[in-house]
Formats: sequence, structure tokens, C-alpha cells
Amino acid sequence: MINLLEETPINIAGVLFVAQPSNTAEIAKELAEFPGAEVHEITDKGSMVVTIEENDLNRGEKGKGLINTITDMSKLPGVISSSLIFHHNDYGLPQHQGTKV
Repeated sequence: MINLLEETPINIAGVLFVAQPSNTAEIAKELAEFPGAEVHEITDKGSMVVTIEENDLNRGEKGKGLINTITDMSKLPGVISSSLIFHHNDYGLPQHQGTKV
């Protein structure tokens, strides 16, 4: 569960993935295995809504964990496309001023 009042900064993306409808369930399972990822909706036509939460535990080098995660997810066999549909970060909140990424 995402808590926007975290003591450490957080970066959240909502991504729409489109996959081959014949194996959407398997692809959704693989997407959910990525750090910070959660699959929320799957349609019969292969569309999936996925959120990815980047925090100190899965950030990666120089704060590029979220970008790298989305890129790696997009490269899974059977994924046709991905589109960023939502992005949030709270690095600008007063409690995170001076926090290094």
C-alpha cells in the first residue's frame, strides 16, 4: 500500500501495458514479480494497468530504478506496448527537502 506521507521520498508510476491476449495471465504474473510492481486490472484484449513504486529499497543506481524497471518490463516477451499514464514523486515535499536521490 502506498503511503504518501512516507519519511523517505517515493516515486510512483502508473503504466498501461498491452500484451498478446493469448498469454495475458502469464505476462501479468511476470510483471507483478518486478520490484515495487502491482498489476491492478487485466482485460480480455491484453491491456493491463500496473503501478510501480520506487523507494529506497528498490531505487537502483542514481534514482533510475523506476525508469529501468519500466524499460525491462516493456521488453518481456509478449508485451506489445507500454504507456506511462500516471507519475508522482514527493521529492519536493517539505519533509524531503535535502534528501539525496
